[in-house]
Amino acid sequence: MVVIGLTGGIGAGKTEIARVLRELGATVIEADKVAHLSYRPGTEAYEAIVSRFGNEILDDSGVIDRSSLGTIVFSDPAKREELEAIVWPATREWIEGRLAVEMERGSKVVVIEVPKLYEAGWDQLVDVVWTVEASKADIASRVKSRSGLEDAEVGARTAAQMSSAERIEKSDHTIHNNGTLEELQDQVKMAWESIQES
Repeated sequence: MVVIGLTGGIGAGKTEIARVLRELGATVIEADKVAHLSYRPGTEAYEAIVSRFGNEILDDSGVIDRSSLGTIVFSDPAKREELEAIVWPATREWIEGRLAVEMERGSKVVVIEVPKLYEAGWDQLVDVVWTVEASKADIASRVKSRSGLEDAEVGARTAAQMSSAERIEKSDHTIHNNGTLEELQDQVKMAWESIQES
C-alpha cells in the first residue's frame, strides 16, 4: 500500500486534487474532516477545547461553533497552538487506525489530505508527499469566494501555515495550480501514473 501525503496552503487546490485521486481509485482521508470529529460533544477533545476556550465558542445547542473558535485561534498564534495540541493527537490516532484498516482491506493507494502535514509531524505516516501550490492572488480569490473571508482573515490563515517555498523544498512532488482545471487534472494524472509505475 502506498500512502500519499497531500498538502498545500489554504486555497491551493487540495480538495480538487483529492477528488481526482478518488476518481482514479485512491482512498482519500481528509484530515480536516477527521479533526472535526473531535469537536463533537462527548469526546475528550471537545471537553478539553471547551475547558480551554470557554462556553462562548458554543452555539445554542452546545456544539462548538468552528467559526467563533477560528476567529479566536487565528488571531493569536499561541491559542492556535493550544488548539492544535488538543486536536492533532486525536486526529492522528483516528488516521492511524484507518490506515491499518485499509492495509487489511488490501487498498493500493491511500491519500491523507492535510494542510499542516509537516507542522503536525505526519510526514512520518506517509510514503511520499505531494504539495499543491498556487499564486497568492489565486489563493486569495478562491478563499474569499469559497468562504467569504476578508483579506486580513485570509492573510492570517496563510501566515499560520508553512511557506510555499518550505513545502516545495520538503515535498517529493509539486503540483502547480495556476492554470485551468484541466491542466491541474492532467498534472494529477501524470503524478498518479508515476506512483503506479514505482
